[in-house]
Amino acid sequence: MTAPASPAPLAALTQPIIFVDTETGGRDPLRHPLLTVGLVTLTPQGEVTRPLHLRVRHERYDVEEEAMAVNGIDLEAHHAGAQPPEEVAQAVRRYAGEVGRVMLGGHNLHFDTGFLRTLLPDLGSVFRRGRVDTKLSAQFLIHAGLLPRKVGTPLDQLAGHFGFEYRAHDALEDAAVTARVYAALLRLTAR
Repeated sequence: MTAPASPAPLAALTQPIIFVDTETGGRDPLRHPLLTVGLVTLTPQGEVTRPLHLRVRHERYDVEEEAMAVNGIDLEAHHAGAQPPEEVAQAVRRYAGEVGRVMLGGHNLHFDTGFLRTLLPDLGSVFRRGRVDTKLSAQFLIHAGLLPRKVGTPLDQLAGHFGFEYRAHDALEDAAVTARVYAALLRLTAR
């Protein structure tokens, strides 16, 4: 049996990018809890590596019913397996520190960073200031005529366009598919 071929290197990518996704108890980072954080690293060789899925424990969970229906998190099971916010913050810092101060990426990243800042007030010193957002990148490529307009910018539609299997609303899986979509967008522009 032959091993699957490694993805083609991403010529313009000179250092890794850490991709993140979060699942939350609602839309307001000042009111609703950050529940899970998923992190992966996209290497310049185009590989998605170092998966890390963290669960954040809270004393009180002020959640919206709609958000919980979307993320499918059972709060009792979540609480039992979660870590205190300080431990999760330290785990994210260690994770980032292992590759150095690199860029942070995500899909609709503004939403995730709003919640991450409640966990990591030092977010700007953990990651470089530059950010990669696959939603904005896809929108640009649609306008440039390099990506069909019918694809749209939702992550599930981009994943489907590039042939990636994907089950939405799991922070780790969302982070991984976002990194894969970004690599595919880079390859698309390199043609």
